[in-house]
Amino acid sequence: MIVERTILIMVWVVCIVLIPITIPKNRTREAVLLFLSTQLITWILSLLYVEGKLLEYPIREFPAATGSNFTNNYLFFPFLSTLFSLYYPKQKSIYIEVLYQAGFILFVGAYLALIATYTGTLHYIHFNLFIHMLMNVLVFNVIRTYGAWFFQKKTHRGR
Repeated sequence: MIVERTILIMVWVVCIVLIPITIPKNRTREAVLLFLSTQLITWILSLLYVEGKLLEYPIREFPAATGSNFTNNYLFFPFLSTLFSLYYPKQKSIYIEVLYQAGFILFVGAYLALIATYTGTLHYIHFNLFIHMLMNVLVFNVIRTYGAWFFQKKTHRGR
């Protein structure tokens, strides 16, 4: 249990240190929108997963409040999704985009595999790592598309 708590604390420390370093000041508004939008989706999905008995989080921050893992679903994945969207290689070749997405998803998959295998923070019941990674691809791309749509520049002429 000490290892699990240490990992959760380390995720917080790493994210808090990296947020001001990796998010450009001129894109703070965009980053906040992306971060909060991802939190909304991960909150809904994590509740569906836990209540649907697809996975469980035996060790979590607020066991009396929710069956979800607060650190992963409300800090780590939204942070990664924000970075994914902010630095997405727009207007590059399809190969660069595929490599970029694969890199992020493999990183998330490795993280999930490690915590599911070596710690007690994540236990798959009727769910597996592959489906979890596919859902992350979907969430990352939905959030990226939403952010691009929300911050598109429109020029209104003709008044």
